[in-house]
Amino acid sequence: MSAAEVSDDALMLRYQRGDRTAFATLVQRHQVAVYNFVLRQLGSALAADEVAQEVFLGMVREPARFGYETPFLTRLFSIAWRLIQDQRSRTEARSPREDANNVDANLPRLATASETLEDSIVRAVDSLPNEQKDVFLLREVADLPFSQIATVTDQSETAVKIQMQHALQRLRAALQNFDEYRRALR
Repeated sequence: MSAAEVSDDALMLRYQRGDRTAFATLVQRHQVAVYNFVLRQLGSALAADEVAQEVFLGMVREPARFGYETPFLTRLFSIAWRLIQDQRSRTEARSPREDANNVDANLPRLATASETLEDSIVRAVDSLPNEQKDVFLLREVADLPFSQIATVTDQSETAVKIQMQHALQRLRAALQNFDEYRRALR
């Protein structure tokens, strides 16, 4: 059986039994998704690199901690999510938000004509409240189902779906200029 055919849980079990190539396979499979998820959350390549490394170092330090009652990706992104929460806490403690009194600061603004769709999407996702951003990125970047997102974020599945619905509403509002432009081209 090739490495591509072996499940993540089977690879983790092999790693727990001393197979270092199994760990390398896990890292190779998931490093891009973990890095992209962390990067979208923190907005800094340097911070994303550090946190993504910490996710995999957590696997190295305590491989026995990985049980099999939840899927591997759920456990992996749970580590990433907790590290992101820690990073956010440290960042907020060091530099209190200047816009804390500005209620409109987290609302997405409309795109200007000179912005590309990609720029507007990135800016719109960045402007989401953390709870909505977490759910949106776990769904869209990590490709986790809502049940696993609920486990990662320690919420009910219903709460996760509501957060996703609110995120999508905010994103639609932020990107409405592009929809109007698309309709005008028909």
